Amino acid sequence: FRGVELGDQVSLPLAWNRSLEPRPLYHRGSAGEWLESGETIAGKQWQMIAKQRSGLRAAPYWELRNRPGLFVRGKDVTFTRGRDKLPQAIKADERWVDARINPGTLTVYDGLTPIFATLFSPGIGGPSVPGLDHTKYATTQTGYFRFEWKERVATMSNEKGEPKVLWFSDVPHIQYVRAPLAMHVAYWHEDFSNRKSAECLNLSPYDGHRLFALTDPPLPEGWGAVRPGGGNGRSTAIIINGN
Repeated sequence: FRGVELGDQVSLPLAWNRSLEPRPLYHRGSAGEWLESGETIAGKQWQMIAKQRSGLRAAPYWELRNRPGLFVRGKDVTFTRGRDKLPQAIKADERWVDARINPGTLTVYDGLTPIFATLFSPGIGGPSVPGLDHTKYATTQTGYFRFEWKERVATMSNEKGEPKVLWFSDVPHIQYVRAPLAMHVAYWHEDFSNRKSAECLNLSPYDGHRLFALTDPPLPEGWGAVRPGGGNGRSTAIIINGN
């Protein structure tokens, strides 16, 4: 699985099939009813969709922009939609990451211009709950952060001290949000967009590599890790939302 570069050829909004299995595409029958077309959207794949829904609010369908007359069913997909207003903490020309837990979508922006979109897997427990230990309940913290540091590869575990129960060796392209919370490659599953992690933001190998290159500070050649500050400059902001 991999995300998609956004620009002239591909633009938001996108509908993603978050399932590993194909989902049907639909068309309207002569009486206006919804019928399966015989075509599908493959597992973990995207389609550009119209901004306006078709059908009832409670059971919407969305027309494909590049294939008029074909629709995805709302309950079969998750959506990446563009922002029309900058978050208060983000400058107009600043690069930042917008991660949304329940839809499992992640978008990189330059100001209000989206440049990359993908799916990620949040914690099994969903968004963090005030007063509950996010590590114990496998929830993903929400809020505004700046990456604390980046590592090319490391062993990862949510245990304090030396891991003895659960750990993953040689995890590549780790970006710590607020340790132990991190955004990193997950090579042990491919079910991105659905809740799978202990609390972190899981990415595919391709996406982890791409996001590592898109964020600041860059990792100098030959280095294993880098922190912001000093000559390394400021780190990229990430905003994690529940919805």
